[in-house]
Amino acid sequence: MQRAFAELYQAEVYPPMSHPSADPAVIAGVARFFGVGVSKVERARILEIGCGTGHHLLSVASCWPSAECVGLDVSRKYIARAKNLARQAGLKNVSFNEGSILEFEPEGEFDFIIAHGVFSWVSNEVKVGMMDFIGKRLSKDGIAVVSFNVVAGWRERMLVVEKVRAIQEAGGVDEMTALAVFKTVASDRESEIVDDMLAKGEEVLACDDFGPMTDAWSLGAMLKLAELSDLRWLGDSVTGARGDDASDEKCKTTFRSEMFCRSDLLLGESMPIPEQVDENFKVPNFPKLNSWRLVCARECLPLVDPKLKSCVFPFSQIKVLSAMDGSRSLMDLADYSKEVSPELDFLPWLKYVAERGFFS
Repeated sequence: MQRAFAELYQAEVYPPMSHPSADPAVIAGVARFFGVGVSKVERARILEIGCGTGHHLLSVASCWPSAECVGLDVSRKYIARAKNLARQAGLKNVSFNEGSILEFEPEGEFDFIIAHGVFSWVSNEVKVGMMDFIGKRLSKDGIAVVSFNVVAGWRERMLVVEKVRAIQEAGGVDEMTALAVFKTVASDRESEIVDDMLAKGEEVLACDDFGPMTDAWSLGAMLKLAELSDLRWLGDSVTGARGDDASDEKCKTTFRSEMFCRSDLLLGESMPIPEQVDENFKVPNFPKLNSWRLVCARECLPLVDPKLKSCVFPFSQIKVLSAMDGSRSLMDLADYSKEVSPELDFLPWLKYVAERGFFS
């Protein structure tokens, strides 16, 4: 089964994504709530396990040019793409490595280790090896974020997948069509699950809900593995909330993104989790995307804001964004917008782009 997933991962084009739950700035703030004196992000050494084409890590590297960012992925194709994007963006503080975490031997330790969307999609051998690696490679005050599917909520999703696969086999249709057919006879709860699956899209579903491996664990089992790896559980990587298996069963939790530190770390004074304040970004006279966002626009990739949230623009708007290299005035861009995207209400749209922080 693991080989089948590896083949699928190598063959399919998984959509580029950024992960707000794995934002080092947010992680650092939550860590300080637990009394961890984590290193400042701007000077941190950051590793992402399972970095794919690097969309998340390149966004982090762009936000923190003095940080050292390292990516690891098993796919040669994805790593080649990540390196190419880094070259285009001129990002010198990021490097990418092809290989398995079981064989990865980097120099030194890391202040942040991110493993988003990896744990539930690898074999138990890799799971154990990854957590062991984290336990040995975290710096003294380092923080790791590991996400995983939770069995409490995943159980009922797999029942829906079984029924949808039966429709596929009977009708010879694709997953999206089978989901739509199943929804016509589904219960209210099943219909909610189907809507969530449909919202993910075909490319994500192929590796996610309908993937060859979507191994779900309980929080309790995850914490036992962390303990064996000399790691201490802190809590959710965004809210700091902890919870337990009973609450997961009650809420039908499907996914967790949890923070860990070294078990030998002495915790200090707790500090409040900083509130995320929306800045009042202004529209510049000569709108300019930074080098990474400009590459995203020109490569038709999602643009990532300062909170590491992705935004997908229609192709006609991407054309306008691709021209925002600082060389054109607002008036010039307005004229260009009429030419390539005549339906676009340019000034309100530009204000939205600015308020998302894309010019920061």
